[in-house]
Amino acid sequence: MNGKGVAYLALSAAIALGACSRSTSSQRQQAEVPANPVLELDVTPISAYEAQFRVSTNLPPPVTVVAGLDLADQKPDDVWIGYSEHVVLTGATTTFVLDAAKAEDPLPAASYEAGVSFYPRWGAEGNPAAKAFPELEAVQLVELQASGQTREAAVRRVELQKWVMLNINMNVPWDERFYVNKLGQYQKSKADLSRLHDAYYFPDADVTLLVNRLRGELTLWRLGRATQ
Repeated sequence: MNGKGVAYLALSAAIALGACSRSTSSQRQQAEVPANPVLELDVTPISAYEAQFRVSTNLPPPVTVVAGLDLADQKPDDVWIGYSEHVVLTGATTTFVLDAAKAEDPLPAASYEAGVSFYPRWGAEGNPAAKAFPELEAVQLVELQASGQTREAAVRRVELQKWVMLNINMNVPWDERFYVNKLGQYQKSKADLSRLHDAYYFPDADVTLLVNRLRGELTLWRLGRATQ
């Protein structure tokens, strides 16, 4: 056999070996993909606001999930109360702590649905092996003391704040009786906005209304206790 024939045989053998290697790699990858995807959750409260999540899955890592603490038994049209964040699962079991003290509004002492959810549309970004799997969810009921406020008071606060956001505009007439009937009793103090303003803080709503005494107008509102 001449030199060209030897070179041709060597090239053919290399191509066949590469194809075999790719086939073996593909088979190995397919074998590692679970037929029945699983997402399991074990949650333990470790402080008033904190809960330790232990998430187990057979999805090929890394994948991103939403981990959250949602006030239990909320209706679809209720104002949502809870806290959530994105967490990356790096292996068969991932442990992390969710700190609900980071929530925008203080959470009440109540039962919460602790949950993790996987959505392949974005949770498998950069991980083709996980994109083919369906949405997964795991939920467990836990008790948190959080702020110590009752569930009823927290729900009322959020509903009143929503009403303020949707209904109060700047520079409208000040009607003390109307706002007391709607928001509850207030605590009055001087405002730093100007010497003509008073600050009316409504604890039930955790909202402050800044009122111009001279004009008899509600100048603006703030969430929380404020003076300007």
